[in-house]
Amino acid sequence: MTAPMLLAGGYRNEVWKVRAGQRWVVEKRYAEDPGDPNPMYPNLPDSEAAVLVHLASTGSAPQFVSYTPPGAGHGAQLVYEYVPGTMWRRGVADVARVLHEVHHGPTPQGVRTLHGCAAEARRHGDEMVAGVPASVAVPLVAVRPVAASEQPPRRRSLVHTDCGPGNLLRSRHGLVLIDWQCPGVGDATEDVTCFLSPAMMILYGRPPHTRDATDAFLQAYASRAIVARYLRDGACWHYRIAAYCLWRAHRLAESQPTLAALYHRALAAEIQLLSKWGRR
Repeated sequence: MTAPMLLAGGYRNEVWKVRAGQRWVVEKRYAEDPGDPNPMYPNLPDSEAAVLVHLASTGSAPQFVSYTPPGAGHGAQLVYEYVPGTMWRRGVADVARVLHEVHHGPTPQGVRTLHGCAAEARRHGDEMVAGVPASVAVPLVAVRPVAASEQPPRRRSLVHTDCGPGNLLRSRHGLVLIDWQCPGVGDATEDVTCFLSPAMMILYGRPPHTRDATDAFLQAYASRAIVARYLRDGACWHYRIAAYCLWRAHRLAESQPTLAALYHRALAAEIQLLSKWGRR
């Protein structure tokens, strides 16, 4: 009998590789959110299960096997087929294609509604900035975007929200998006920003994208309307990511100083991007 293997990568939940008959599956055992819930990346097991069922025939997510909702004395557990592969490291055009497929397919039922425009993203960033001492927020406030469009997208999309390199697996069949624990229906610009964010790359242990890589991604993303939204509104979405890094760094400063320092590095990279945004 093959013993279950604990997989690396989960920030909050335990993820196990388990033998089930002739195949390997993943058992994801969810932890409950603490009393101070995450303002950007909540733990939503019901939503992850719903999205895996919704995407079952697309190849862009792991194949759903079963789901047990949380109950008395136990947390939620999701089982899906194990996808052999490696974490994404290169090929931004491939990421653009899989995100475009997800964004322009049908939207699922039973998931949350996300922020739908740049102004809402900036307001959310402001809320996170308000949760830290004003003295530590000065560098970010200095690059806060002035303009923020209220225009919603032409169509709302299924949005992963955390599509950094650690949640992109390159399998023999192509790229697969994993860890759908905080999805929603909203503006596809959120995912475009997440993937292009220097902060998110740093948090996943990768160097920020070069200008050439960013341009190649935007060229490969097939919706010119979403690319135009990113070029117009991206500063507000990047500001929101920077605000989250600031919020996390402040809360981790005493309990996990090494991780807090990583969030400070990510914040600095996002601020640098914002400081140059108008000169793109």
